[in-house]
Amino acid sequence: MEKFLPERNLLCKSPCKMKKYMRLLLWIRFVSWQKNGDAAKKNFAGRIVFGARFFPACKYCIRSVRNTKFQKRLLEWFDKNDRSLPWRGEQDPYKIWISEIMLQQTRTEAVKGYYARFLERFPDAGTLADSALDEVYKLWEGLGYYSRARNIHRAAQEIVTKYDGNLPRSAEGLLALPGIGNYASGAIASIAFGERVPALDGNQVRVLTRLFSIHTPIKTPMDLYPLALSNMPEERCGDYNQALMDLGAMVCLPKKPRCAQCPVQDFCRAYAEGCAEKLPIKAEKPEKKAEQRGVAVVICKGRVLVRKRPEKGMLAGLYEFPGFVNARDAASVKECLAEMGINAVFKGEICTHEHVFTHRIWKMKGFWFEAGECGGEWEWADRQMLEKACFPSAMKPFWEFAYKKTGI
Repeated sequence: MEKFLPERNLLCKSPCKMKKYMRLLLWIRFVSWQKNGDAAKKNFAGRIVFGARFFPACKYCIRSVRNTKFQKRLLEWFDKNDRSLPWRGEQDPYKIWISEIMLQQTRTEAVKGYYARFLERFPDAGTLADSALDEVYKLWEGLGYYSRARNIHRAAQEIVTKYDGNLPRSAEGLLALPGIGNYASGAIASIAFGERVPALDGNQVRVLTRLFSIHTPIKTPMDLYPLALSNMPEERCGDYNQALMDLGAMVCLPKKPRCAQCPVQDFCRAYAEGCAEKLPIKAEKPEKKAEQRGVAVVICKGRVLVRKRPEKGMLAGLYEFPGFVNARDAASVKECLAEMGINAVFKGEICTHEHVFTHRIWKMKGFWFEAGECGGEWEWADRQMLEKACFPSAMKPFWEFAYKKTGI
């Protein structure tokens, strides 16, 4: 049986940008070398590096940009083994959109319950657009990355005002909506509208780097866009994208890939080379900055001190308890509260809690205070407000403590 082994260092026959760029460089070299000698050669070498940096996947493209045997084998496997998911088989672009945004940076199992509850409350873009953002936040509570909820709300309003309540029918149009990036636009456009466009998530990146045995660090999934597009079929594009995702989720695992169960094993260069588990090679990420923070749960007459964060920036629009960077003991936290105009008595420590964000880590220690007067510029929330307000996951143990105290 023919194996799907890409020829390295060959430009594909498709009219990709890299090929046009290289042709231009060759013409520049021919003209400039005659005039400028060694200086022109050095400049040309720099341009080659520039081209490789911005179009790295092109050197992995194969001569034939369609491999029907590979596509057929993958889709046959998908037809028999596709995962049973609440959104699988869905044709409503709105529901596909909601599922794809929820699935970003969140485990599939965790999304299932949220997806059902969200659609029950917001069955269409119009209902979502007319709702209050705080209500959207509350239904999103626990999923994390709250900017997704904020962008879904903004996008729903644009869909209603600009597109008569219907999502744009192309990846390009979807990209114009808040919170929809390259992956989501590709997934929605291919699944809902059949557009031939890749949807490069972590699973697809892993599968492609192993199929082609790519040992170059992958800085962004878009590095593989030309390669992914060149190997897509003309039909069943949504199924093809989902098949690659399922293959990565069920068989081509990050650790201990199940190569013996892989339906496209004989097409895989990494398997043939015995290096599948070593791929993909990820680009080094900067070390996350750790912040020491003291968190104050201040109780006054059955209420607790809270504030709503600004509508822009980290954890935008969510509620929080007073938190102070580098305040590591009760005395330091009490001093910070006094600067806010809150005169409080320290009652005891609550707990320590660590929360990891995308670019930083909060190492928190909670302190319980009692105040005689409910003053200051922040809000004093009762139990009912605590139930309705949306707090980030980072505040969960302190919220639970405050909830108990406000009920006394």
